[in-house]
Amino acid sequence: MNLINTLKGLSPYFVHLWDTYNEDRSPRADIGRIARIAIFSALSVIIFAVVSNQSVNLLMNVSEFGDVFTKPLYYSTLSGIILAAIVLVRVNFASRHSIAWYGIRTAISFLKRSEYDQTKLTSYSDFKMSGLSFALWQVMKVILFAPLFSSLTFGMAVEHLAQGNDIGLGSIGNIFIIPFADVPMQGTFAQETVVPMFPALTLLIPPLLAATSLRLLLYVGASGTVSIISQYMIDARETKPRFLSYISAIEIIIGATILWLGFNLFFNFAIDYNTRYAIAGTIALGSAFIAYGLLDRKRARVIIYPTKRHMYSRLLTAAVVVVLTGSVMVINNSIADAQKIEWRGPYTAQEIAVNRYMHDLERIGIVNYDILTPSVTPSAVQTIVDANRETLTNIRLWDQEAAGSKLTPELGQRNDLHYVDTDILRFGGTMYWTGTTTPNLPQNVAQTDKWFSEHLIYTHANVGMKMLEADTGNIVDEARFFEQRRIYYGESGEAGLFDKVWSAYPLGRTESREVDQFFYNGTGGVDVWPPLSWMFEPNFMLSSPSTPIHVMRYKDVHERMELLYPYFVYDFGFGSSSNPQFKPIDINPVTDGESTYWLMPLVAALDTSHVPWSSNFMLKLVGYAIIDTYNGDTRIIVTGDDYFSKIMLEQYRSLGATDQVPEWLSEQVKYPEEMFIWTISKFNTYHVTDPKTYIEARQFFSIPEDAAKPIPPYYITTKPPGFDDPAFVGFQSLELSGSQTKNLVGYMTVRNDLDGLGEMTFFSVPSDSQVKLLGPTGAKETLDKDKDYKNLRTLLNNPRTGENILYRIGDHEVYFIPVYTSNTGGGVVSQTGTIAAVGGASVTGTYYVGLGDNPVDAFRDYLLKLSGVATDDQPSTGNNQTAILDKETRIQKIEKVFADSGLTVVKPTTISAPLAFREVEATYEIESDFVAAESSIQGFVRDFGAGQAARVFEWQDETRVNFGFLVEVNGIVENHYIAIEVG
Repeated sequence: MNLINTLKGLSPYFVHLWDTYNEDRSPRADIGRIARIAIFSALSVIIFAVVSNQSVNLLMNVSEFGDVFTKPLYYSTLSGIILAAIVLVRVNFASRHSIAWYGIRTAISFLKRSEYDQTKLTSYSDFKMSGLSFALWQVMKVILFAPLFSSLTFGMAVEHLAQGNDIGLGSIGNIFIIPFADVPMQGTFAQETVVPMFPALTLLIPPLLAATSLRLLLYVGASGTVSIISQYMIDARETKPRFLSYISAIEIIIGATILWLGFNLFFNFAIDYNTRYAIAGTIALGSAFIAYGLLDRKRARVIIYPTKRHMYSRLLTAAVVVVLTGSVMVINNSIADAQKIEWRGPYTAQEIAVNRYMHDLERIGIVNYDILTPSVTPSAVQTIVDANRETLTNIRLWDQEAAGSKLTPELGQRNDLHYVDTDILRFGGTMYWTGTTTPNLPQNVAQTDKWFSEHLIYTHANVGMKMLEADTGNIVDEARFFEQRRIYYGESGEAGLFDKVWSAYPLGRTESREVDQFFYNGTGGVDVWPPLSWMFEPNFMLSSPSTPIHVMRYKDVHERMELLYPYFVYDFGFGSSSNPQFKPIDINPVTDGESTYWLMPLVAALDTSHVPWSSNFMLKLVGYAIIDTYNGDTRIIVTGDDYFSKIMLEQYRSLGATDQVPEWLSEQVKYPEEMFIWTISKFNTYHVTDPKTYIEARQFFSIPEDAAKPIPPYYITTKPPGFDDPAFVGFQSLELSGSQTKNLVGYMTVRNDLDGLGEMTFFSVPSDSQVKLLGPTGAKETLDKDKDYKNLRTLLNNPRTGENILYRIGDHEVYFIPVYTSNTGGGVVSQTGTIAAVGGASVTGTYYVGLGDNPVDAFRDYLLKLSGVATDDQPSTGNNQTAILDKETRIQKIEKVFADSGLTVVKPTTISAPLAFREVEATYEIESDFVAAESSIQGFVRDFGAGQAARVFEWQDETRVNFGFLVEVNGIVENHYIAIEVG
């Protein structure tokens, strides 16, 4: 007390000190309050900027794309509302429970500790919302969570169904018969029961099952768990927990879960002889648990604790059902292992039938490819060459790597462009490698100039493409084919600007900032006026505060299509399943003679995981999108005839979708490589239609590999068996899976002309054929071991072998393999050093290799070696072989025939006459031809040289040497000559 009194006496002194201190300084600022205001302001600005930017983008999308943009939004909204309602809307209006609001109320009660001690906790089962609140909450849940449950294909299917169309719902009841049916050994059962259900099972059932599963998880599992926990907490506070009541609720939850699992087994893709027992076991077990739960709920009114008998009876029931069901299934598997064909065969037959339908394998024609034993007589060599000259002059000698290397210098000294892709195109029967470009930002652009350069300068690729002939490697003028060559909408690759930035320019500009000072006057993009332009890009607030801006967005065509048509797959994975390498779907430029477009395949991936005997998904080529490279306009052409393609056509017909392919596109359309590879991967397994052969797995195919990588398909001009004329086709060779010989079992072709687009044919080599078809790796090994090639390779500068593509030339299977050489300035592939023609068929295992400067010479050399004619540096090995002389030696022997006739051979630099007559043709390519050639020469001299001057004039024209007499008739000089083919 003394201390307190003392302090009270001193208090005026302390007060005086405090007051004096405060008088000598300014009021202190509330730093915390200022910080809170600053943080709140910053967050408000950020939220406003993000929301306004996204709102402006949405408004711009609607303005620029209209119904094409809003239609997917409609399907998404429609499906989201339906599926969210299935998942979230409670129908028990009497109980009016809500997990969310019960949790909020409980959490608030816990936070108010002082009040909570005096307030009794309400159990979940006793919690009830008011009628109006309950109804509003159901609506609010659907609105809030609908975007999470959206499914575009489901929404489209529902809309199609609402318009009075049938998508197979009438046959969906068959799904419950299938597991218990007596399945025959033929696939007709699946064709009759499963195939009609495909539309419903792929478009409607997967989202519905997923939504129902989630609903059961929420309103049976989660709701039941919350109810048990809350009731236990209340009972525990009152020290009278009712364990039997909790157990009964758990039993009902377990039973409902097991029943739902059993129901889902009807929609399982793996159905066999044990599925019926698995379904029966799960239904029996689930029903037992629900029955026990209902019984225990009734008993829990008077009984608190379960007895041991109670627990043992439940466990025993579960054990009996599991053991009985498992025993039956194990016994069945044991029997099936011993009698695979009888037990597994019927289900295998259905699997084959379903997958052949899914992947359109029934449409693949199979031709029995009876390869003839390779043979030829020396005298028939030139005839065969001449008969196949059209095919030989269109061999694809330049592969993508070589073409890309040769096209690179054509861009000149440009650091703002690079090639993003190189595609094989065809015009007028000729194949061309076409490199398409994309703009990129030069590395030396200063950071302060980056935004301006990306958006206003490098807006497009002014050099859109460069081209070279795929057979000769000659650079061609792309203007011959593509009149419009500026690309504003295109591919981006890894460094391109199209998928990274948008471009813009002020309306009413008098000076262009774009590359070449080009003024864009197309329809792509949308006009944006201030202040919307400020919200879209704040820089415009300072740089163009009062000027409307024309903005071009979504310039990467893959990104653009994914925004407008999100139903399709735009990235494909290649490589192993454990390490797939994804890349955008391949597109190529096409033209109608004026405008240039991208031709993009439209491939839909449909979920088939709920279809009996199917794989997880299937791909369907719906059609193509034609995207204007200058304006970005998109047209949809539907070429598929499956149910999804038909739905797509009907739903988008009002927006311009059509099934009529423009005439100008018929010569440029190409079946997509991705679909070709996919179909072949399924054909490799499901070409086997016999269940016994399928189970034995002896006839599965695979794609040949080179350097541990699958050899991709080639697009070439060739003349397969049965074709009247050479055609531009996709080509993929196939071998027996796991075979050590690496011989081909045949090859697949796909047509690219409009009349037969997508038509595939497998040319199958019979397994008992005496003639073996060499694989591509074997062809390269044969070339590497060839003596002539070994000698030639030492003379070539840094040689690289190109693609080894199998062609059928007449009756001969021949691989044409180009060998490239590099220039001395850095290793860029610049020319072909030689062409190898490797025979692909043999009975004895001996394969011949021909070499030449072009495919004609290489094929001729191959035929000569096949005929038994040895080269002049090889000794004769048989009576039927003669030496083949080099070209100059043969010409000298021809000249000697004229000299022996008393004529002097004269070789003028040029020869020209008003009239020329080719009187005689002859051939001298091998020594056996000489007698006939000599006789032709002597007859020519006798008929046209008699009485003329003692001179004959010689000149050469490609592979021919010509000899002629100049005769004056009525004052006009005429040239009468003989043409001799010397190769």
